[in-house]
Amino acid sequence: AFTSEQLASCTHGTLRGEGNVQCSGASIDSRQCNRGNVFFALSGKHTDGHQFIEAAISAGCAAVIVNRDIEATVPIIKVENVRKALFDLAMHRREQLEFKKVVAITGSVGKTTTKDMIACMLGSTVVKSLNSFNNDLGVPLTILSAEDAEYLVAEVGANEIGEIEPLALLVRPDIGVLTSIDNAHLEGFGDCKTVLAEKVKLLESLPSNGVAVVPEDIDLSEFAISASIYTVGWSDGADVRIETGVDDDGYGTLRIGENECTLSMLGEHNAMNASLAIVASMYARPELDQSQLFNSVHGLEGSAGRLQKDDVDGISFIDDSYNANPASMRSALKLFQAISSPRKVMVLGDMLELGDFAHAEHRLLSNCIQSVAADLVIFVGPQMKITSESMPSIYEHDASIDAMLRIASLLKTGDTVLIKRSRGMHY
Repeated sequence: AFTSEQLASCTHGTLRGEGNVQCSGASIDSRQCNRGNVFFALSGKHTDGHQFIEAAISAGCAAVIVNRDIEATVPIIKVENVRKALFDLAMHRREQLEFKKVVAITGSVGKTTTKDMIACMLGSTVVKSLNSFNNDLGVPLTILSAEDAEYLVAEVGANEIGEIEPLALLVRPDIGVLTSIDNAHLEGFGDCKTVLAEKVKLLESLPSNGVAVVPEDIDLSEFAISASIYTVGWSDGADVRIETGVDDDGYGTLRIGENECTLSMLGEHNAMNASLAIVASMYARPELDQSQLFNSVHGLEGSAGRLQKDDVDGISFIDDSYNANPASMRSALKLFQAISSPRKVMVLGDMLELGDFAHAEHRLLSNCIQSVAADLVIFVGPQMKITSESMPSIYEHDASIDAMLRIASLLKTGDTVLIKRSRGMHY
């Protein structure tokens, strides 16, 4: 907790109102504001947080951060940049907070799933990033919600060069996990090598007594990482050797040494995520043995829109619509190929944020899609139209409503339907 006067000091703002008002936590959404929170009135592309100050006060916020003169019944701190003020407050609180261990996760895909797995294994005294809150708003909000936690598990993301380093300085991890490197967010990075260089900033921030956990196929030889590096993979050369696969229903299977389990998550790639999570958790809480960690991860289900399976009126839907890049698309297609079903239907939407690589990456999908041998493929979006040009017996639609109507008319009892797209594709 902190006072309104302390809040003004660490955000370099001007206080209007009482200086001894007690505050705790932060919110950028008046609908989710809790009593005692500081409400940050952010101005975005579509909304202005200043319009919701009264709603935040009604919800119980104790103080408000603004960038203009307003009147309110709670202390007001006026700053030049509300977004930077949130980061500054989180940096101030991070210096005060002490954790037994801090784990940070980054990568092209698998961040949120791996984060959730680690948080589950570390137990009830954990604060973790909510959903995929992994940028300069989400990470500070996670820090500011970390009262009385023993462990911090933070997801750290980036859409362009220069975003990881300040977040790593804020989180100050003891253990860093790099889940994967692939052609994601190329609009902001340009190429895969630049993606790696940016993501590795998290591992470079680790102390010399820290631990970096990475898949064995990521080459870190060119980078200055002072922490101990532990590789996870399928070969004898990996520090932690794993065996992975899927069962008949598509759920991931994992074996490390004498311990094995079937996950409650679809896809072999989630077995790799679980492996990374288990190794990171072993170093975060060495008193836990591997069998305990396997038991913890076994029953954990995936987040919404990440290969969630749901049966509706005799039809099985696999919803992987949270987001899409080439790596996650290939993983979803590989999974769907392994699943047995009387009839397979795929609804595939554009992969966004690929910049100049968009056309090439969508063309490359055609072989992977054909290998699934689906009975029906419906493409949605202008980029997927490029993919569809080399595909026989498919339907292609630019308008999402057309795709939904087509699906509704074609599905049958017993079908299994994969839905995969970037979340910017609204269908």
